Amino acid sequence: MHGFRRRRGQLTCTFEDTELTILCSLTKTLLQLLRSDAMPPVRASSWNDSSDCSPEALFAELENQMGCEVKADFATNPEVDPVLRRLFPDAYRDDEGASTEFRRFSQASERDEKLDAAVAMLSDMNQVGHDGRCAVPDEHVNDWLKTLTALRVAVAVRLGIKTSADADELGELPDEDPRTAVFSIYEWLGWVQESLLDCLH
Repeated sequence: MHGFRRRRGQLTCTFEDTELTILCSLTKTLLQLLRSDAMPPVRASSWNDSSDCSPEALFAELENQMGCEVKADFATNPEVDPVLRRLFPDAYRDDEGASTEFRRFSQASERDEKLDAAVAMLSDMNQVGHDGRCAVPDEHVNDWLKTLTALRVAVAVRLGIKTSADADELGELPDEDPRTAVFSIYEWLGWVQESLLDCLH
């Protein structure tokens, strides 16, 4: 991959076919996870897209968003994917009731923000032609940064990375260890993110 650079007022990079395939696959997997049964129902439409802007409609949408039922044991239920628990951590680690209440009012909107960001990033990648050139509009830069962060979190969970020492240990595994290939993807995602951030300075 050729890192991001600003060209003619636009941020661009060039992916190898394999890199683009991996990044698209990871993003699609993230979207599936965010739409899983463990999460609140996906919104039918956002307020900005609604044609009915009456106070009654806005209050009805607010009630729908805030009244989404969230599993009280989301953070500890073994059936909930650990990636989701890392992406939506407890707001109050020492108060399960407060964490559940906070999640009831915030999790749906947080999930929707992550969904929107991943969809925007995937849309940009779907525009890549045979030359591998990917253009990222300025309005999608934050979407890329958010999604790359979420992808790194997901891969870190799968690898069991909780501390820098865990990452250092994985970095020294022999090439034949299957975790080595996954760890290289984890590091590569960080490099892509840094490349994008460097263009913003």
